[in-house]
Amino acid sequence: MPKYKCPSVGDCDKANTGEIFERTAAEDIRCPECSTLMVLQDQNKTSKPANPKIIAIAAVAIFVVVAGVGGGLYYKKSHAPVATETAAAATATAASAPAPATSVTPIAETQPASAPVTGNASGIAPSDAEITAQRKDSDTRLKQGDAQGAESESNQVAAKEMVKVAIAQMSQGKLAEAEKELNDALARDPRQSLVYYNMGVLRLKQGRTDDALKQFEASFLNGFNYFDEMAKDPDLDSIRNDPRFIVLVKKYRTTV
Repeated sequence: MPKYKCPSVGDCDKANTGEIFERTAAEDIRCPECSTLMVLQDQNKTSKPANPKIIAIAAVAIFVVVAGVGGGLYYKKSHAPVATETAAAATATAASAPAPATSVTPIAETQPASAPVTGNASGIAPSDAEITAQRKDSDTRLKQGDAQGAESESNQVAAKEMVKVAIAQMSQGKLAEAEKELNDALARDPRQSLVYYNMGVLRLKQGRTDDALKQFEASFLNGFNYFDEMAKDPDLDSIRNDPRFIVLVKKYRTTV
């Protein structure tokens, strides 16, 4: 069974004591103490050297399975309370309010499945279709023996899943948790434009406009191409008429 250690020495008791955790492919690989992603330990240091290519492919295979399954379980767990509360509120409202004269078209029917999702209250999330396609690409690279490429794709998928979790947390007002999630996503994929964009949204919620503008520029520099979705994001209403933001958008939107 793969063994992991928490890398947050100095900030986590589990990391300070060097405690080892065994995790299966279906289990979460976050530290139970501080929730930091744990590091896979090399279990072959004292054994007979094996073929390096086989070791690399096997290690990435474990990582891909853990990132995909564990990340999905973590995402579902993070959203379960929100879904339950929303369903309960909807049921209570339906029971107490009079029946409407006309029907309302569900939001899901007006949102293309392949488009990035603009939250009702927070940020822009990558689409499920985009994540699924990238996960398949990672599997294909692994089968072709491209361990490095498969690991890179897997990290990008994990970062996008973390962005979705952070957006849910911001919608609940959990800004500290959302910031930690976005920082973890940035560690996985430093060039993910949606990480910087949603960090900018978080800074606006914290009242830090100057820092928010820096995050938006970093997002644009890393290939942000969701300008149409950004125009509909209510989180940007507070700076939409800010001359600095107008200049920033004009500069980068004309180059994409």
